[in-house]
Amino acid sequence: MTESLLAIIPLFTLIGLGYLARRTILDVKMLPALNLFVYYFAVPALLFNAARRQTLDNLFNWPALTAFVLGIILTALIAVLGSRYLFNCKSPTELVMRGLNSVFANYAYMGLPLTFSLLGESAATISIILAGNLLIIGGAQLCIEALRQHSMSLRQIWTTLDRSLLRSPIFLSTVLGLLASGFNLTLPKVINTTLDMLAPAAIPVALFCLGASLQFRQIQTSFGELSWLIAIKLLVHPALTYCAFYALGVTDPAWLVATVLLTALPTGALVHVVAMRYDLFEQASSQIVVFSTLISMLSVSFWVSLMI
Repeated sequence: MTESLLAIIPLFTLIGLGYLARRTILDVKMLPALNLFVYYFAVPALLFNAARRQTLDNLFNWPALTAFVLGIILTALIAVLGSRYLFNCKSPTELVMRGLNSVFANYAYMGLPLTFSLLGESAATISIILAGNLLIIGGAQLCIEALRQHSMSLRQIWTTLDRSLLRSPIFLSTVLGLLASGFNLTLPKVINTTLDMLAPAAIPVALFCLGASLQFRQIQTSFGELSWLIAIKLLVHPALTYCAFYALGVTDPAWLVATVLLTALPTGALVHVVAMRYDLFEQASSQIVVFSTLISMLSVSFWVSLMI
């Protein structure tokens, strides 16, 4: 357990170094370029390599994925009901955003470093990241579009998914890796070498950029509601996921540990992107990302010590 906890200290150290660099030597104009490198090159290379090294049988554990989805549904339901009745939020689209803040984790920038350092290139990690982006980000935007338009045609559904998900390098690289695995494709040596050079940069640069991106602003949403949503994300979501695994009789330790740790991560920055796109809960989403990331230094340590 001590070794597991020591393994995550460097992850938060890199986040801290990024935050420190942003306020000392790092030119703010460089940050977008670093983020683009991570998002479009380094992380996709890492995910592609990891996915193609797994067999499809290992990647699709349907009972475990069902437990993961059940945890999402229960957690979002608690967040939405709490915001509706405890904090008097009546707008359906605003409630969707609150649910999104409570269940979408920082899979790419923190999930990959955490699970890969503790569990190796786990098939569970790849599947959960793929399912999380598809179901949570894609599903939330479909809900918002449907609520605003009162109905959606197949064309509108496709347009929403295409804009929000199908063009995502994280989604595409994982799917391409699965195809490479399924068809047992052998890539040219020059491509393999390029991917092998890019992939190791993903984890340190992603964590550094995450720290450099943290910004503190005046909170306009009630402190009570922010605390409520952060507590649900960091404590309730992994706890319900843990319970869902045992309620459904899924006892595969590799999937259980990876899924609980991934759901215990702070709210992912893509939530803020969605909030800005729809002009919903935008400032509060930004602060939830920041403060849940800071508090996760304690909560993630707790879940690591409990699960490993």
